[in-house]
Amino acid sequence: MSSLAVSDWFARWSRLSGEFALSQAVGQSAGLISGLIYVRLMPIDQYALYAMGLTSLSFISTGSDLGLTSCLNYFWRESSRDECGIQPIIAAVQRLRWALFVLASFVSGALLLKTTSEQNLSITSVFACLGLVVATVSVRLRATLDVQVMRLEGMQRESYYCEAAGSITRLLVAVAMIVTGITTALFGLAGGLLGSLSLLAALRAFAGTPRSKLQRVESETWRKLLGYVIPTVFTTLVYIVQLPVVLWLALTFGGKALLAETFAVGRIGAIYGLMGGFVGVVLAPRLARISDDAHFARIVGRFMLALVLLCVGATTIAYLAPWALLLLIGPKYAHLDREVVLSISAVSFDLLTVFLATANRLRGWVRLESVTAACQAAIIFILASQWSFHDSASAWGLIVVLSAFTFLWTGITSVVGLLAPAVVKVH
Repeated sequence: MSSLAVSDWFARWSRLSGEFALSQAVGQSAGLISGLIYVRLMPIDQYALYAMGLTSLSFISTGSDLGLTSCLNYFWRESSRDECGIQPIIAAVQRLRWALFVLASFVSGALLLKTTSEQNLSITSVFACLGLVVATVSVRLRATLDVQVMRLEGMQRESYYCEAAGSITRLLVAVAMIVTGITTALFGLAGGLLGSLSLLAALRAFAGTPRSKLQRVESETWRKLLGYVIPTVFTTLVYIVQLPVVLWLALTFGGKALLAETFAVGRIGAIYGLMGGFVGVVLAPRLARISDDAHFARIVGRFMLALVLLCVGATTIAYLAPWALLLLIGPKYAHLDREVVLSISAVSFDLLTVFLATANRLRGWVRLESVTAACQAAIIFILASQWSFHDSASAWGLIVVLSAFTFLWTGITSVVGLLAPAVVKVH
């Protein structure tokens, strides 16, 4: 590669990285700051209820998608090769997501009802939280597909503006909590709903007509979509169950205080986890527009090396100066030094897994995902049934081990794909 080409490549990715970093500073960081405000202001019992609400939100959001939105990256890349249309795939994806949304909402409600009974929680408060969560996800369902298509079209900057509108709204609600002194979980979850409504309004202002229009979907389109998605569904199901299972066990065997500590430390990891957003927001759409496999492999290799170095550096900082990171979540959690290191380690594994899984799926290497998902499910069952939840460090220890195994299965898929692509590539 000539020096001029290297200079152009560096300038291009510096601009993309800079725009992403600025969008996080203005948008995502506003959402994280609002989360830190809730950590510091809410009483532990309310924050435990808020944590349950956010866990349900994550469960329903992921359960409503199951990899459907990200599969657009693969079909976008394939459509650039065979010149077939992408709109029928988008319509099919949206229909499936609404059906999964209804199912995931019922499952989440049943799990919350069970937890309410076992922990003697207020059923009114719990289901009021669930109502806000379901309303929030239903609004996001309308917006996320349009955001993804905007990015695949190269409209990253406009998508950042839309997300910033939602995050700033959530921050304003958090500031309102400071002003009003209303430190309840319902207040915080209502902020999430208002943020999602702001995102949807901004999308209509910038993008106009929704990309995800309803239209007739032919049987051939369903065959192509389901042929790709079905092998990935089991992996996604295991992924969405993994963290909620650990948090539920922490609540069941350790109580509200242990759950609050585990979740609070996770807020620090979430800040570092913004790099995972860079993979999905910037790298995946860019990689989806690369049709040459050799060029694709070179780009993946460079970024994998950069991410490994980043993860080593972040874990080292957490080990040497955990107190600096703990300042973010306040004095109530200042004693959780080990938990910070474990949290950053878990997020490091997750970050590497997200990038490798994205690269694998963009190349259609998904045939073995059902097998790897079964292996991960067995690991979760074996370890969780024997694990001791005596403090938040033990809960984070289990999260780290499970994240490491997820990375292992993803790495095995990558190696097999490089050596024998016919074994893993979907037909």
